[in-house]
Amino acid sequence: MMFTLQQIQDAHSNVESGKGFPQFAKIIREMGVKSLETFVEDGSTNYLGSDGYKVSAPQQYAPLLIYGIPNPEKFLSDLRNHQQGATDFFQFCKDCADSGIYKWIVDIDAKICTYYTENGTIVFEERIPI
Repeated sequence: MMFTLQQIQDAHSNVESGKGFPQFAKIIREMGVKSLETFVEDGSTNYLGSDGYKVSAPQQYAPLLIYGIPNPEKFLSDLRNHQQGATDFFQFCKDCADSGIYKWIVDIDAKICTYYTENGTIVFEERIPI
């Protein structure tokens, strides 16, 4: 099943905050997206499907500086705020950068989102209520 960047962007246009992410994940799973990888530095995202199929969303904003020392406590507080609808995507990415988060990977089939530092250390992993 092939999906397009336009289909993903259309589905994402309905997401105002982290509160809407589970619904977005459900929609793109139905399109055939197996996982996605979002880079905090510029908001770019790779969407992966079956058999190596990949669609990439370009840079979303001017590059952010990722803080070198992870701050899991601050990150978890910012994540909870985002999931409750208090911040938009860009503010969440700025908060991630301030907490040392380099990227996150969502495994849609496993229903898990994992947040990483630049050197690949896992800062936090959570289940997604899809």
